[in-house]
Amino acid sequence: MQLRLVRDGRDVDDQGELEMKCGALMTRYHKLPEATAKVMTRDGYYRTSDVFRRDENGFFYFVGRVDDMFVCGGENIYPGEVEKMLEKHPAIHQAAVIPVPDELKGHKPVAFVVRANGAALDEQAVKSYALANAPAYQHPRRVFFIDEMPLAGTNKIDKRVLAKQIPAEPVS
Repeated sequence: MQLRLVRDGRDVDDQGELEMKCGALMTRYHKLPEATAKVMTRDGYYRTSDVFRRDENGFFYFVGRVDDMFVCGGENIYPGEVEKMLEKHPAIHQAAVIPVPDELKGHKPVAFVVRANGAALDEQAVKSYALANAPAYQHPRRVFFIDEMPLAGTNKIDKRVLAKQIPAEPVS
């Protein structure tokens, strides 16, 4: 199996979309040339739409999906990265990050958080933790506490349901 990371159409060593090639991989979608062209490169690699980073030892780590990424003030944010960082806080059981539109920044991250059992945690504590443990542009501008995450039929967090719970007032 051959793997490579690609960003802006070029192979990169650090972080990019994972492309793969092997003998067991499909060569095309049957009678769907347009769909095939979207996922297969000219040299036979499959575009996974998954963003990975590679460490100095060559190990790959999942970062997020290409279509989940949003831009905040010119910086790419992968919600999964921010969620993992927030979930390292001992008082946070689960976190979900969603982009909200912003006239100046393009989008800003907001977080939905399920507190760990018996944990006392407020919005400022979550923001401070994020600012201390990740780049400043990734910190959630608002934090909403909920009892449990809504799940879609796929048993994944239903972020569309969460997005409907965001108040209409501007996010600072």
